[in-house]
Amino acid sequence: MLAAIVFAAAVGCCGISGTVHSADGAPLRAHVQLAGPSRAAVDSDANGRFSATVPAGAYRITIVSPGYAAAQTDVVVHEGERIDVALEPLGTGRLREIGRVIVDGRLAVQRTTVPSREISRAELDALGYDRVVEALAGIPSVKVTRPDSGTASATTVVSLRGPDPSETRISLDGQPLNNANTGDLDLASFPSLVLSAVDVSEGLGPEDRAGTDTIGGEINLVSLRPTATPRRTLRLSAGSFGASSVELNATGRVSRFGYALGFGSAHAVGYVHDYPVTLQVPDGNGGTTNVGTRIGSATALATGLVNLSYDFSPRSTLRLRTLTVDGRRDEGAAQTAPVDPTNDAPGAAFVGSGPETSALSVRATLASLTLPLGAGTLAIASGLSSNATAVTRMLPDAGAFSPYDLSLTDRLATTKAEWTRTAGTTSFSLGAQTRSEALTSPDQFVTTQREHATQAWVRASGDVGPRVRIGASLISSHWSSFGTSTDGRIGIAYEDGAGGTLRFAAGTGFRAPLLAELYTLPVADLAPDANCVGANGNPNERAEHATEYELGYGKRFGSTTVDATAYRTNLRDPIENFYPLGTTCPNGVSTVVAQAFPINVGNVVYQGGSLRLAHRFGPWFATAEYGVNAAYPTSLPDVVAANPTSGSDLVVGQQFAGIPIQAFSLGLRYAHAGMHGAANVTAKSANNELAQGRFATLDAALGKTWRHVDLTLAGTNLTNAVSGRFTRLGLGTPYPLPGSAPAPRDALELEPAALRLILTIR
Repeated sequence: MLAAIVFAAAVGCCGISGTVHSADGAPLRAHVQLAGPSRAAVDSDANGRFSATVPAGAYRITIVSPGYAAAQTDVVVHEGERIDVALEPLGTGRLREIGRVIVDGRLAVQRTTVPSREISRAELDALGYDRVVEALAGIPSVKVTRPDSGTASATTVVSLRGPDPSETRISLDGQPLNNANTGDLDLASFPSLVLSAVDVSEGLGPEDRAGTDTIGGEINLVSLRPTATPRRTLRLSAGSFGASSVELNATGRVSRFGYALGFGSAHAVGYVHDYPVTLQVPDGNGGTTNVGTRIGSATALATGLVNLSYDFSPRSTLRLRTLTVDGRRDEGAAQTAPVDPTNDAPGAAFVGSGPETSALSVRATLASLTLPLGAGTLAIASGLSSNATAVTRMLPDAGAFSPYDLSLTDRLATTKAEWTRTAGTTSFSLGAQTRSEALTSPDQFVTTQREHATQAWVRASGDVGPRVRIGASLISSHWSSFGTSTDGRIGIAYEDGAGGTLRFAAGTGFRAPLLAELYTLPVADLAPDANCVGANGNPNERAEHATEYELGYGKRFGSTTVDATAYRTNLRDPIENFYPLGTTCPNGVSTVVAQAFPINVGNVVYQGGSLRLAHRFGPWFATAEYGVNAAYPTSLPDVVAANPTSGSDLVVGQQFAGIPIQAFSLGLRYAHAGMHGAANVTAKSANNELAQGRFATLDAALGKTWRHVDLTLAGTNLTNAVSGRFTRLGLGTPYPLPGSAPAPRDALELEPAALRLILTIR
């Protein structure tokens, strides 16, 4: 250290300083190493502060603290350079426990072996987003599925890369939230007010701390965290379609006690309100009768979060987090459409469910403890979550329903323990997890459906040379619903010495059968469709298995970062729907003469890639991302008609319906002297989730800050792209079918341009 300082004095000194703290805001004693034109090593003090004097130049900085994941970054040192380091405690539930060094993290070169990103709370607030799905829609690899309608009050689920939402895990602080009925989570109304960030990890990464029962990847919602200094925020908003909201959060620390509290209430009258329509419903005598009724799209949401922590020592922390989300949506407008798409006048003839209300409830409680054990850290976590839906129809016989229009309660209990030892940038982990799930659905099952799973893993990563980092994991899983699977992953990151990093990863994974797919009803309880075929389950269904490959390269050029990635997933034994061809009703009598059910058959490929650019110029910051996502079956028998969880039609060699091959996003942010603004353009090619032609949406916000007060005007879909009140039956882009003319699809409509005025008091 002394030699470095003497050398620096001779050639011109430069200072670098900073602070090291946990993600919860507690200051940390840490060891800071600098490697570049000179080498230096310093320790932070009890307040987390450190400083060093070194010659000017580019440095690799490594920060290590016992019980925390190491952080590493590249910094060009000039006089007075300052950095802020936030280390993730082991066992916090992040997708990857990797520390963050804030110089301008938006320009950091990705060092993980599979594509990942963090959507920060600052990014959510900059555009005035109050729902998670608004931010996710701008990521090209994210497929937004709208099973019923494009309106804001309709069910919205997401998947990464492929068409199947059950192949992507949705979690809160690492606690899984997917249900065992459809395998996904309805994110239509999930609020962002209780979140500090959204982590998105594509594919199967060796650094991921989750199991291998995902194929597309994972979206981890990170709850509000305690902060080093007290912060209070009151946010009020009012906007188009009778929307209003009140949000309050408070974070801080009192000695060893940390807290993060968030509460909110939101209401909207809806774009469609008290709209008169005429429905044709069965009269009970084999005929139909016309019924006049009214439909709408009103929503109401109440949210509460309590996140507490207590530090027994810098390496031993107890955490308790509980979240409640209660929503009520009028889905009448989403589930009902005009018979004649050109005539949606008040009182016109409509088809569908008519008035329908869906009450949603999400509960997620998680308790965790980290403590030193030998040379490492033991992290223990136990969680309980529930996902409940209660659907009410005024006209129960008005129209067919989907798996998302059922009343059900899904409960999931998980317990996880992991021991991790870190030494510098090397990490080694051993862990195990159990999960028990219970699904109750009176609309589908006579009894409660249950499953149990256990997993055990070993994970290691570290630098094997000055420029090479390797990570690997091996996971053994046993599920009561299908059996055992052993999967592995390996990833390599090579730094080329010129500011670039080359990444490669390969791994295997699976998707477990859903409880709703395994359950079999007696034939007498099945409901016949127009061909007298009844939908049923298959108790012999097996898990899907996948092999994935990733290749990427990222490099920073001054104020510009470029990152490219390519992937391929080979899916074996995909779960698809068998449908008996040529089945007809005998003598016109509606009865079940054959059954449709999910089966394992054929092969599927997901492949594509993305190119991302980020550039900072003065107070402006711009991003651009272009993505290609191809997903198609390579071999299927003719009796397979559709994917059971995504609803996609299936044709060998043909892109799955609802997945645009090309997607593009462009973002722009500005902040200077209290003025701030943001804009985001998202464009999608044909074959998109709305069954519309190419379209682009624009979201933007402009605001001004006066000390503790901020006023922002935010707008969504300012281009009025593909907007309208109701689904247009048969007017969507046709989908090719083998041996016949393309089949017409229904065109889904987005809500038109909407404005929201947001007042924030801090």
